[in-house]
Amino acid sequence: MRYFAFLFFTLLSNYLIGQNPAIDSLQIILKSAKEDTNKVNILYQLSEEYSAAKDVLNYAQQALSLAEKLSTSSIKAIANAGKKGIANASNNIGYVHNHQGDIPKALEWYHKSLKIREEIGDKSGIGNSLNNLGFIYLNQGDITKAMEYFQKGLKILEEIGDKKGVARSIGNIAGIYSNQGDKANALVWFDKSLKIQQEIGDLQGMARSLNNIGSLYGNKGEFDKALEWFHKSLKIYEENDDKFGVSYSLNNIGGIYLKQNNYKRAKEYCCRALLTAKEIGYPEDILHASKRLSTIYKALGNYKEALEMHELFKLMADSINNVETRKSGLKKQMQYDFEKKENATKSEQEKKDVIAQEELQRQKVVRNSFIGGFALVLILALVVLRSYRQKRKTNIEITAQKHTIEEKQKEILDSIHYAKRIQTALITSEKYISKTLNRLMKI
Repeated sequence: MRYFAFLFFTLLSNYLIGQNPAIDSLQIILKSAKEDTNKVNILYQLSEEYSAAKDVLNYAQQALSLAEKLSTSSIKAIANAGKKGIANASNNIGYVHNHQGDIPKALEWYHKSLKIREEIGDKSGIGNSLNNLGFIYLNQGDITKAMEYFQKGLKILEEIGDKKGVARSIGNIAGIYSNQGDKANALVWFDKSLKIQQEIGDLQGMARSLNNIGSLYGNKGEFDKALEWFHKSLKIYEENDDKFGVSYSLNNIGGIYLKQNNYKRAKEYCCRALLTAKEIGYPEDILHASKRLSTIYKALGNYKEALEMHELFKLMADSINNVETRKSGLKKQMQYDFEKKENATKSEQEKKDVIAQEELQRQKVVRNSFIGGFALVLILALVVLRSYRQKRKTNIEITAQKHTIEEKQKEILDSIHYAKRIQTALITSEKYISKTLNRLMKI
């Protein structure tokens, strides 16, 4: 196991770090970078450029620490940028733990990344996290769960128009169909992925899809078509100096020639694949190339070389099996941890639901109280208005009656005064008559 770890990480680190202008440029920029979100991005990009686990982890953790520091700022924009840095760094740390076989740790960091991305609404990041979680379940043999995560990721990436992410998700779904033996559906989905990658010029994605399609034709026994697709893939990998991809494609081509019993061509390509795989320290490609070379040498009567290749194959198989055994042993722990997290999340969600329900009920009571109070005020207003109108009507009637009475009183008084005047006039006349009679009598 120590030999495997040393071979893998040392050779991989030496190859990938030695001649990488992007890393050199980022390192120069990093030296003068201020403690801000720009530095977080630089550290994050370095974690993306490096392939050695220790370097990925180192720069991802630096990005995480700085992002967490920045996220405490009172400026919202900086806080959000800091959170995005935390999510990206968490995702890379999860990636490292996954490739080291520590599935519970990988799951923990992937979920941490996903949670932050959901909080800040980073849909592209959410899609990436869902894809990563899908791969974990796929590697653990949980096809249903893997498909669920891939499809969720695909839906989100389609919504935001992330074509590269969409093509990757479609390719992942095609891989599930391929593993299930559904070659027809696998070919349809791989073709969909390839067309999108060609449209946007995603060379790495194209090479990956070409290899996948070649494998489908190889499994169907259509060897000429398989070779055609594998060679297209190999050309892209070689042009981009992607030795991982070169080794993988060479192995695939050698495997087709071996199926055709063309041992000379099979030996040529498998030897090239083995050399490249050893150069980068990639155990799975070493395993596949050495296994095929053992078969080839045996068929050619080169038994010494066949034995050497078989021993190398066994060494790689033991190393990989140790990792797989560890993964298998961790699977139950992963399931326990995940179920524990899901239960905790469910419990927390239930609490939130109760609080939300209580808040809804409170709002309902407030709303009903408001409606009831408003209705009561409205009724009181109507009563007051009615009372006011009734009082006003009564006052008008009283005023009218008063006016009528006053008019009647005036009429009566006028009559009295008129009668009095008549009476007074009559009394004066009698005196006058009496006086006149007296005067006449004296005569």
